[in-house]
Amino acid sequence: MSKKETLATLKTLFQKHKVLDIGRVYNAIDTTSHATAFRYLKELHHLTSYTHNGKFYTLPEIAQFNKDGFWYYGDIGFSSRGTLISTLEHLITVSESGQTNSELEKHFRTRVQRALQTLLSTKKIAKANSRKPCLYVSPDLCVRDLQVKNRSQIGNRRKLPDWITAEILVEAIRSAPVQPGIDDVANSLAKRGSLITREQVKQVFEENDLEKKTPD
Repeated sequence: MSKKETLATLKTLFQKHKVLDIGRVYNAIDTTSHATAFRYLKELHHLTSYTHNGKFYTLPEIAQFNKDGFWYYGDIGFSSRGTLISTLEHLITVSESGQTNSELEKHFRTRVQRALQTLLSTKKIAKANSRKPCLYVSPDLCVRDLQVKNRSQIGNRRKLPDWITAEILVEAIRSAPVQPGIDDVANSLAKRGSLITREQVKQVFEENDLEKKTPD
């Protein structure tokens, strides 16, 4: 096949399966050469998974990234920023209140401790404290101070009464299958005459990981 035909064949296979491993790429272009396979992948501007040790590939036009820059195909994760380390650095440094290890692993759906150590050693991120859970923050002192302040405010929140939490969750469920945002639920409750505040809705959303996301 010509180069153009080979690229078309590979692109069609991506469109059919969404995600390919290197074995399927080899078969599609009839080669066992790693260099040749990656030359064609590069022509298609491929993306590499940050999970599974980078063994899966997709195309930019296939990935549907959410607002945090993630797209998942089953348990295979891709980031709009490419690598796990680059995405971790971005997520931590732009976070309003820093990130803990457990929060990051919930976001990334994979273990991140080794990548965090790499970022710490290169001073791309910093630790706000030495106690557990450790809070990872921006290396910029001004940003770090604001992140720590915001985190302390989250930590000082009072637990909402069960009836308030239940009413907010019920209102969110009423919107199914569309996932509502904080303002959607707060406005719906207000229209029903509820005195529940937007801040209370926001707290329940954050505590239950209900923040509105673009579908994977």
